[in-house]
Amino acid sequence: MSIHYINNDQIVIEIKKLMLEKQISQREIAEQLNIKPQGLTKLLNKKNFGFEDAQKILSAMGYDLIIDFQQATS
Repeated sequence: MSIHYINNDQIVIEIKKLMLEKQISQREIAEQLNIKPQGLTKLLNKKNFGFEDAQKILSAMGYDLIIDFQQATS
């Protein structure tokens, strides 16, 4: 899966889409992270959600976060 980065809110949306697509619950991810489901909700909703947060969640889902820089086409 590849996305064009716009902002961190978009990354949270894409993670939630992936959770739905792969039928992985927040409870399952929270268990992998050794936190309560409410802790995962708080993490996903925090104002300064960043790449480190995304990496932790994606890793718990069995995914890697890969950042690839490409020349702008515009």
